[in-house]
Amino acid sequence: MKKLVSTMALVGFFCLSLFAQTPEVLKSDGISAETQEQYEAAAKAFEAAAKAFHAQNIIDTVCIYHAGANYARINQHEKAIPFLQESIELGYNVGRASRLLSDAFFGLKDVEKAEAALLAGKSNVPEEEFEFDKKLAYLYFNSGQYERSAEFFEKVLTQAPQNKNYLYLYGFSLERIKKYQEAMAIFEEMQQLFPNDKRARKMLGIVLFELTDERNTKEVANYESNKGAKLEDYINTKKRLENINAGYEKARLLLEQALKDFPNDKQLIHTLYKTYKKQSKEEEAAKMKSRL
Repeated sequence: MKKLVSTMALVGFFCLSLFAQTPEVLKSDGISAETQEQYEAAAKAFEAAAKAFHAQNIIDTVCIYHAGANYARINQHEKAIPFLQESIELGYNVGRASRLLSDAFFGLKDVEKAEAALLAGKSNVPEEEFEFDKKLAYLYFNSGQYERSAEFFEKVLTQAPQNKNYLYLYGFSLERIKKYQEAMAIFEEMQQLFPNDKRARKMLGIVLFELTDERNTKEVANYESNKGAKLEDYINTKKRLENINAGYEKARLLLEQALKDFPNDKQLIHTLYKTYKKQSKEEEAAKMKSRL
């Protein structure tokens, strides 16, 4: 409570004093507030300083950028955007300002403008390509553009090959676009690098089921499309299906283990439900269905 009161008092102090201070003092107040992580007070002070400088026909890029950055920090996106755009136009901290601008547009659910800000920034600041590729990967992932997120996470992994989060999101993206074999390879790699990572183990079970089910469906479809199938074809198909369907059992064991760690994960529960159905475990399947 004391901290809240002091924070409110500090914000109030800055707001009351904005009109009575010189641009330099306002700028100093902004720096002080930002240092103390009082971002709302910092944003207001930097905004007031930028306007006060402008009244003296001075363009202070530091104040302009930090006004935008601090408004972005407190998710006041509409206020952040014009300052960040001006900072970019003035050539000040273009890389960071472009990424913050993208975040602001994304916060307003404008994915197209968020993407455009990153692509423009990447073009303008090529030495920060890696930072922009990371942001683009996350942008595409968070907006459900998994084909693109897979493409960009693959790129960033060339520079950070053992980054756990990039690996997981890359594998998840591959799973979403049904590249199950590639996704499995990523989650198996994660299991080797990070044996205690529960997310990777969960996704390995999910992808193993999906890959097995895909192979099963193709094998059955191939047999059924063979109008001239003979007994030998039936026997060979049955053997192949037995080998393929062993994947259901492996997936089940992984999924049941993962359920202990993620008891409310709907994707996991649904996949385990389908696994039990494939294995004719009707009682277990009914239990999973009741949790969906």
